[in-house]
Amino acid sequence: MTSQHAQFLATHTVADVLEQKKQDHDLIDIQVTATVEKVFETLLANDILSVPVYRKFNNRKDYVAIIDAFDLLSSLEEQGLSSASATGLNTEFLSMPVAILVGMTKGSSKLWTCQPSLSLTQLIELFTKHRVHRILVLEDIPVRTDQADSEENTAMELAQQARKPSAGRLVSQTDVIRYLLEHNHELGSILDISADGIAGHALTYAEEYLDEATASKLKRTPVSITIQNRLDFLMTGLDSDGSLVAEMSAADLRGINPNRIQDLHRPVLVYLKTCQGSLKRPLSCRVKFSLGQLMSGVVLNHAHRSWLVDDEDRPVGCITLSDILAVFLG
Repeated sequence: MTSQHAQFLATHTVADVLEQKKQDHDLIDIQVTATVEKVFETLLANDILSVPVYRKFNNRKDYVAIIDAFDLLSSLEEQGLSSASATGLNTEFLSMPVAILVGMTKGSSKLWTCQPSLSLTQLIELFTKHRVHRILVLEDIPVRTDQADSEENTAMELAQQARKPSAGRLVSQTDVIRYLLEHNHELGSILDISADGIAGHALTYAEEYLDEATASKLKRTPVSITIQNRLDFLMTGLDSDGSLVAEMSAADLRGINPNRIQDLHRPVLVYLKTCQGSLKRPLSCRVKFSLGQLMSGVVLNHAHRSWLVDDEDRPVGCITLSDILAVFLG
C-alpha cells in the first residue's frame, strides 16, 4: 500500500511548487562575460544564494551553469585564502569573467534542468541523489548532439535553441520544503519522525556519488571553532563552554570586493558582525523534535540547516535541507 506522503509526491509537480511560490519578478541571471566581483554583488544585492549564468546564442539566453556562494568560496581558496598567511591573496581574479567559476565545483560542472511537469518524487530524487540545491525549470529542454560538426545536426541544434525560452525559473530545496509544509495535512504520519534519525540522512542516497572517505567525513560531528578563531566557513562558532553561539557559511561571502578582502582575516565573530550587523543565533533543535517541527523551523527562520544540540546546547549533528527531503524518499 502506497503511503500518504508518497502518493502526494507522485501526484504533485514542479509546476505546483512554482504556482505557490508566486515569484513576482523575472529570473535574476548574469552573463558569462560579467566579472566575478559582479557575481558577489548580485548575490548580496538580491539576497540570493545562487545565480544562473548564460551566454548569448542566436539572440537567446543559453544557460550554462548555476553559480552559488560555495563556488565563490572555492574560488577564494584557489586564490590563496586557505594559506597560513592570506595576505598574499590574489584579488585580480575578481575582475575576471565569471566563466572561470564554471566547473570550479561539482555543482557548477553540470547545469541541472527540468520541466514543470516533473513530479515531486523525481525532483526530490534529483536534489538528494545528485546533491543538487537548485534546478533551472525550462518549458522546453533541447537535446544536444555530440556530432555538432555536421550541417544537419547543427541545423537541428539551432532549431532547438530557437524553441528554448529566453528565461526560466529556479526551484530550490527551500521552495519544496515550504510547499510540503503548506500541505502538511496531506502528508500523514511521516511528519512525526524524530530529529535524531534525520541528521546525515541524505548521505544514504548520495553514497554512490561519494567516495568512502568523503562520506565518512560528512557523517562526523560538525566542524566547530571557538569565538577567537580566524575566519572559516560552514561551521558553528562555540563559546568557551562549547555552546552554540554563531554560524558561518559560504553565503557570508556575498558582497566581497577588493576593498573588503582584508575583512576575511578578521576573527570570525568580528567578520560576522561586520557583514550581518549583529550576531544571529543559529537555528537549533533537539533529538525529540519532529520532522514537522524541523520543517517549520527552517521555513520560518529562512534557514538552510538546523544544528542538532544536546542538553548543554553543544552541537552534535547538522540537519540540512537535503536530509529533510531525503526522509520523504525512504
